[in-house]
Amino acid sequence: MESVLVFVVEDDELIQALIADALEEAGFGVAITSSAEKAIGMLDAPDAPCRALVTDINLQPGTLTGWDVARHARQQQPELPVIYMTGGSANEWASLGVPNSILIQKPFVPAQVITAISQLLNSVPPPVD
Repeated sequence: MESVLVFVVEDDELIQALIADALEEAGFGVAITSSAEKAIGMLDAPDAPCRALVTDINLQPGTLTGWDVARHARQQQPELPVIYMTGGSANEWASLGVPNSILIQKPFVPAQVITAISQLLNSVPPPVD
């Protein structure tokens, strides 16, 4: 059985590695990018097999944010599970976040990301091929 691919958008390499290791250990596939612009390009690929999105909110460099990435992802896949990570933008979640998403405050432990992804994946029917 093919593993569920989780798309991670994070500009901090240490956090990238931490999340990737935890996801892989939990049996997920992982694709990582560090910018919102690259993330949107990857989401627009015709064969983008992503089943969940984990995104930081404040990404460098560029003008787009994790809020933008998640909104774009939901245009492509309306039921896509979205987990936001932030150190200081939690107060904007209600107005800028997509519905049925989870926000995790930094610092966090990797298990919080795994639990959030599992919770959202279990609440969404699997895609029909």
